[in-house]
Amino acid sequence: MNNTFYSKKKVKESDAALATNAALRFLSRREYSKLELYQKLCLRYTSDAAKAAVKKCVENDWLSESRYIEMLHRHIISQCYGPLRFVMEAKKKGINSSLYDEFLRDTDWNSVAVAFLSKKIPQKANLSFEDKQKYLAALARRGFSNSLCINAMEEYLGSSFDL
Repeated sequence: MNNTFYSKKKVKESDAALATNAALRFLSRREYSKLELYQKLCLRYTSDAAKAAVKKCVENDWLSESRYIEMLHRHIISQCYGPLRFVMEAKKKGINSSLYDEFLRDTDWNSVAVAFLSKKIPQKANLSFEDKQKYLAALARRGFSNSLCINAMEEYLGSSFDL
């Protein structure tokens, strides 16, 4: 029994103009990195058409990695994620480190961690050692380094934190 319905391979479009139109539709909804847009276009268009579309978008300033990294930075801060998560997301999207280094330096990551703790901890009650460890682990999972986790816990509790 030969079922050709499942065995048909979809032919990718090779027209760069159509790929550019698709890229503009994607970019009208949100910002993309070059790599992200290229990968999305490659699902329906050939590699050459996708490259040409991305190149045209960059030339016309429809696609900007600096705008994308600003958007990513705002998102990371608003969701109370840490610098390690920010770097991981930027690398995953193919962003050059020179674009996100400035954001890493200029952001007060300790205040972001304290903001997360203020959302997570119901009140500034006396926390047990296990509770403190639980909140430190939550900060670490969100992309904060050990020193940032401890500093934020000390600042939030207003006292020295003993491990």
